[in-house]
Amino acid sequence: MKEFIHRYRVAWVDTDALGVMHFSNYFRICERTEEEFMNSLGLPFDSTRNISLPRVKAECSYKSPLRYNDVAIISMRLKEIGKKHMKYSFEIRNESDGKICATCEIVVVAINNEFKSIELPEKLIEKIESFFTKYDEVKE
Repeated sequence: MKEFIHRYRVAWVDTDALGVMHFSNYFRICERTEEEFMNSLGLPFDSTRNISLPRVKAECSYKSPLRYNDVAIISMRLKEIGKKHMKYSFEIRNESDGKICATCEIVVVAINNEFKSIELPEKLIEKIESFFTKYDEVKE
């Protein structure tokens, strides 16, 4: 399946006193990758004021540390898309040695301004599915 790739340099503010990236910041770079993905589709997070995509589940397995100034390569994949939710998986590698640093999964749901669950807009579903399936069609 096609994946969206994003590069991220670990900043000093991301690290603890030993220069190791704090565990919570892995979620920040996953969210940043998702933001860059949506921007690449012409769907910036602020493009619609009547829908939000909050995270309802997030998990991460840590394998190898990232340190200050390391460059992380984040691969984002769509695992599932339903009427009201999407599930993404992320693999975070250290560019210098290729080691997997973490694998993460995030589930987002669609809500309106009153915090009520709503269906994902068809335009959003079409653009996301199109990105992730174009690659598979070419391979066949």
